[in-house]
Amino acid sequence: MYKQLERYRQEGRPIRVAKYSRCSSDEQKKNGYTINDQLDLLEEFCTEYELVGAGVYIDEGISATLEINKRKALAKLIKDAKAGKFDIVVFKCIDRFFRNVGEYYECQKQLRKAGVTWISIEESDLDPEDDDAAFKINIYLTMAEYEAKKTSKRIRFNNKMRIKNKQVVTGTRNFHFPWVVVGEKRNRHLAQNKDNEHILFDLLDHFELHQSKRKTLVYINTKYAMTMSISSLQSLLTDTLLYGEYKGVENYVEPYITKERYDRIQDTLARNARYSENAPHSFLFAGIFKCRECGRNMVGNHKKSESGNTIGSFNYRCNKYRQEGTCSNNHALSERKIEKQLLNNLEKYIRDEIVRVENISDIPQPKTDNTLKIEGIKKEMDRLNMMFRKGRIEEEEYDADYLKLEKELKAIEVPEEPKERNLDMLHGLLETDYKALYDELDREHKKAFWKNLIKSFTVDENKKIVQDSIIFF
Repeated sequence: MYKQLERYRQEGRPIRVAKYSRCSSDEQKKNGYTINDQLDLLEEFCTEYELVGAGVYIDEGISATLEINKRKALAKLIKDAKAGKFDIVVFKCIDRFFRNVGEYYECQKQLRKAGVTWISIEESDLDPEDDDAAFKINIYLTMAEYEAKKTSKRIRFNNKMRIKNKQVVTGTRNFHFPWVVVGEKRNRHLAQNKDNEHILFDLLDHFELHQSKRKTLVYINTKYAMTMSISSLQSLLTDTLLYGEYKGVENYVEPYITKERYDRIQDTLARNARYSENAPHSFLFAGIFKCRECGRNMVGNHKKSESGNTIGSFNYRCNKYRQEGTCSNNHALSERKIEKQLLNNLEKYIRDEIVRVENISDIPQPKTDNTLKIEGIKKEMDRLNMMFRKGRIEEEEYDADYLKLEKELKAIEVPEEPKERNLDMLHGLLETDYKALYDELDREHKKAFWKNLIKSFTVDENKKIVQDSIIFF
């Protein structure tokens, strides 16, 4: 007989119980911990001891190590306990209730305040109201927490190995819309979502043309009736899956774009102005005009005309000076004058850049045959993986040894030869009447023109563009 039941029997009234069950993983289901198995056991227990059911609380797919407020059913159970809806909480065993010592005692404090106790069906010797049993409860919880951490390590390792083998360990909802999870369970992989790929290509083309997250977001949401947020757009544009890599695994999925294009997009994002719903004006050199003193971006300012009916003028100041006072560059620089300088001297800048790049001589890198060393290190990595999988070494030892081998491998592998600079865009621009074409553009397209051509530039104390500071794409 459970001591908790004996105390309530003495009061001579029906005993109301809340049935709690929890299951967090497939591994636990294999061990007979399914929700249905637990509920059957709880029902049999209530029938055997003539207990009155007063609610069922189920946390499915939830870890017992989580905080109370992250376990919805448990949080509701505590709320109902405080409302006086039951007398006892029953569950299969202590690790179905908690695997976190600290959270257990927080829960127990709230249950005791509500006058509610609990029963572990498979551990009848555990009585939360018995001081002599407190030590046992602490031991049970400590072991449960240790086992949870150990299981978590194994799961993380197994997931790491599955990802290395180009398998998927999550569902489609964890990836952006251009990808979908396909295949049978335990052998799922990621694939391109052909139904949505046209949206992705349109999005990437628009972003590279206009160099603006704000413009791209409005364009995509309007054209395709989507509700993408600025954070989702940022996450998509920085997703390495675009060129096929996932968590360091190359060729994890068929790429949409090349690594070179991905890098260009990242460079554009780094120079992209911060998104704002209230930004009515486009500044031509936002993100590429740098302060000569501190190297930070010069920030655009708009000055209305005296009448307030016309656009007025645009200029740039160093934000470090204006807001923080930590930069000595206090000049306000006219956008119109900077634009005029660039256009008037652009041909010279481009021709000098072409000559500079073509005159650079590549220094050949010495090549050594490290094939045997590389094979030996990779075999040692495989051996470590096998030992950890069989539980012969702890995760800390595994991580330390594996990281050491990775560093050795990286140190002896032959580095990639530097890629030649592609000057086709600069040559092509010189063959066009770009000044006449530029005059026909609106501000958005003028901004895109400069952002596609120049990575950064600055001006000197005389407000003259420093040619050596110009970095072309």
